[in-house]
Amino acid sequence: MRSRTLSRIRSLFFVALFLVPVFGAQCQTADQSASQSKSAGTEARPSTIVRDVDEVSLDLVVNNKKNRAVLDLKPGDITVTDNGSPAEISDLRLVAGTTSDTDHLVVFLFDQLSPSAAGNARRIAHKTLKMLPEKGFRVAILNVNGRLRMLQEFTSDRQELTSAINLATDESDLARNNASVSAEKKLIATAQSGIDQSGTALSVHERDIQRVMLGSLRESSRIISEQNAPPALAGLLALTRLEAGITGRKVVVFFTQGLEVNPDTGDFVRSIVGVANRGGVSIYAINTNGIDPREFQSLTETVAIGNMMTNNNLNPAPTAATLTTSEPLPAAWIGNAVGIQLNRFETEGMAGYKEPLAALAGGTGGTYVGADGNFKKPMRQMIADLSTYYVLSYTPHIQRYDGQFHNVSVKTARSGLKIHTGAGYYAVPPSEESGLLGFEAPLLKLLEKPELPTDVKLRSRVLQLGKFSDEDEGANALVIEVPLSELESREDPNTNLLSWHVLILSQIKNKAGAVVQQFGEDIPRRVALDTKETARSECATMQRHFVAPPGEYILETAVIDRNSGKMGAERRNFEIKNPAAGPFLSDVSLVKEVEPFRDGVDPFEPLRYGNGKVVPSLSNQITRGRKELSFFFLVHPHSSASAPAMIETQILRNGELVTQMPLQVPDQGGDVFPYLASIRTASLPAGNYDLNVILTQSGKIIQRGTSFAIAGSELASNIAGGKPGPDKSAADLEAVSDSQLEALPQKDEHLSIVPISPESVSRPTVAQTERIIAGARQHALNYSAKLPNFFCVEATDRSIDPSGRGKWRRKDSFAELVRYRDNQESRTMLEVNAQRSDMTRADMTGPISLGEFGDVLNAIFQPASKADFRWKETDALGNGTVQVFDYRVARENASMTLTDSNGKFYAGFHGLIYVDSSTYGIRRISMEADGLPSDSSIHAASITVDYDYVAIGAHEYLMPVRGTISLRRGRHEADLNQVVFQGYRRYASQAKMVTTP
Repeated sequence: MRSRTLSRIRSLFFVALFLVPVFGAQCQTADQSASQSKSAGTEARPSTIVRDVDEVSLDLVVNNKKNRAVLDLKPGDITVTDNGSPAEISDLRLVAGTTSDTDHLVVFLFDQLSPSAAGNARRIAHKTLKMLPEKGFRVAILNVNGRLRMLQEFTSDRQELTSAINLATDESDLARNNASVSAEKKLIATAQSGIDQSGTALSVHERDIQRVMLGSLRESSRIISEQNAPPALAGLLALTRLEAGITGRKVVVFFTQGLEVNPDTGDFVRSIVGVANRGGVSIYAINTNGIDPREFQSLTETVAIGNMMTNNNLNPAPTAATLTTSEPLPAAWIGNAVGIQLNRFETEGMAGYKEPLAALAGGTGGTYVGADGNFKKPMRQMIADLSTYYVLSYTPHIQRYDGQFHNVSVKTARSGLKIHTGAGYYAVPPSEESGLLGFEAPLLKLLEKPELPTDVKLRSRVLQLGKFSDEDEGANALVIEVPLSELESREDPNTNLLSWHVLILSQIKNKAGAVVQQFGEDIPRRVALDTKETARSECATMQRHFVAPPGEYILETAVIDRNSGKMGAERRNFEIKNPAAGPFLSDVSLVKEVEPFRDGVDPFEPLRYGNGKVVPSLSNQITRGRKELSFFFLVHPHSSASAPAMIETQILRNGELVTQMPLQVPDQGGDVFPYLASIRTASLPAGNYDLNVILTQSGKIIQRGTSFAIAGSELASNIAGGKPGPDKSAADLEAVSDSQLEALPQKDEHLSIVPISPESVSRPTVAQTERIIAGARQHALNYSAKLPNFFCVEATDRSIDPSGRGKWRRKDSFAELVRYRDNQESRTMLEVNAQRSDMTRADMTGPISLGEFGDVLNAIFQPASKADFRWKETDALGNGTVQVFDYRVARENASMTLTDSNGKFYAGFHGLIYVDSSTYGIRRISMEADGLPSDSSIHAASITVDYDYVAIGAHEYLMPVRGTISLRRGRHEADLNQVVFQGYRRYASQAKMVTTP
């Protein structure tokens, strides 16, 4: 998790997110640039634009009706408004970069794509590549797979780029991942050495590009982890943020199947727009689906209402998880004796619906290309726009840095002109970091107030963790906690969810007041509604690690409850002391949980334990009867010492020793050793407790400690002021003398301290496992009944491998309108092979599935299935933690049906379920058939479905978002279906049309 280093400039100036570094050589001052532009009018080799304290600069692409560049635009031809207020233009100049020595940089970024979408993307990418001039343009190929990944660094070599495009759109994840590993190793080597593969030293500009691309890969992992961002949006944000460090305008061509709309999509899109505008990055979004989301409204309304009126072609929901290869599906009639029921589509997300990709592209001065759109025209325009554009500057009439997004509009009175520019900027104080996220702006504004608000209470601590190498200055961990009891919760009986949403931002300042570290996180939180009483005692945590030299610092933290709008902030001093030579003991912290690592884990995470990250707990109030309390610390043995390191622990109650016992430190060859242990606290009486850890090696003794309190009647009389003492941290570091050590009381055997192995750290107890399965069963069996009336598009890509050797070839693709109304599921064909079609499923052969909207879940969890569940592991999925279970359903209890040429039959099955640790919702499920009949043509069959939170109307539901069906049949033949669910919309109220005489 890379920290962001910031430095504050004394005179506050406007952070204009339209700041455009254009192609050219050395930087000039704003006055020099203005002087040259007024005298020369056009710059063949423009310099980087520099803002002054009050100026906003933005680039304009101005074309006539024939999309040719306009070269004679004057300030009087245009008007600019900033948040609705007129702005006076201070400078307008034409930039013609055709003679620049610096190549124009274009990134092809490929999202995760289904086979047919990947085929469309491959075709468009190859044709776009051919359109780019051989000279003056360089292209990099990246893709999104868990995080942003490199396949080809910037090059003009057409052969290398063609190969990289093929890899990015290949169906083989293994080939793509291997290529990514190779490309990233090469990138790391050249970025570090400054020498390319041919042995040629890179220029300063080229090394900057290498470092920016490497930083983007790491930044995307950080954004995914810290901001709970979808990988595609995290990749775009990281790329646009880091590309601000490269001189010149840049372009990202983003190939995707679309962005699912949820409550956070708009915030991420707006943040990307702001960051991209500041860095001079335009985004061209290419939707590779067969269905264009901008056509979705009229298409689905026409098909849905048309079918309602004719009352046919409706398929009821199946009664079991179903996989069929040829059997026609039953039809049903839905009628009304007195008229025809028409469903009015909910206007939210429909009327005036704005496709997020269109907002993303348009907001950055790029273009959105729909699935059936002509991509050649916008790509040609992109090439022209990179070379010729205007830079406009103006002084906004700003009374204060309000931290809000300011919309900018540029209009012209000249007829026949088309102007493209960015959408706006954030009005915030300056920083050297170009990546301010939208939610951070009001938090920064909050910290500028002389009197900090206290409506939301928070806790904070900086842990000193010691040096991990001789070169670093020592690692530290910042932990911020906001108790959920301080936040407004929202109950949703429709989805059985209780949710909170908190925004956190912390700044670490040095003694002079300069910001040296800044961290922020947008934390949504959901739990099952029936666990709300226990959930309210938990907290939302922001955790970061950083390196800073010894010294005195100020920690400022601001939080905003997004539901209520209430705010809280605090300012406190802390000190980082210089770790002494020899053995070292980190601060001791209580432990909230050990969180499993996500993909792209930070290798420098200092609180790593096994395959997870320790999350400290700052609350030292322990509920009476709690069975265990865990604590964590790091031991840094002296590598050259002859004697081994020894650890002892003490527990004192109200100042009196309760127990003392040694902990074994294995020989790690001088490496840092993490220690996680638990205290059996169930039988401890109420009181104020101190936990001390003592490290001894080669005559040196170091002691660290923390404290906790167990509530009860005895506690009130023993704790002055009702609070336990402060943690004994590195700020209170003092060596214990030999005489003090000898005088320590002997160990009391009645209380045990048990080390926790890395292998068992995330294993739930038997009682917890039973509670999770019970919650998952309740969620699964009520799933269908809790769903709203909705419709969506289900796109299916089907591939076949005739030889069974992994050589897949695409068979076909089709898209269906799925309607779910009054617990009845129906489908209508929209397209087959990207062509409008009135076929039905009955007309198609090959594997087709039904039951993703509840019946797959029901097949596993219904009591008649008698599924046997076995806990497997704790894992990370999406932005949360899941408990993974193996399960098996015997054939005699199974409700999984398969159909072949011999008819329908039942099969036993086994697989995995991924249960959300907080909500008990099912996030992923797999089913693999067992005990297939020997005379069946189907030899193997499996289904996997992924579920995620999707906004439908005013609620968030766990809905299927993708699935995979695989089948092996005949002698060698194998089938593979890849399914994507998109464009969820809600039916609103019903209106009855009655025919009167």
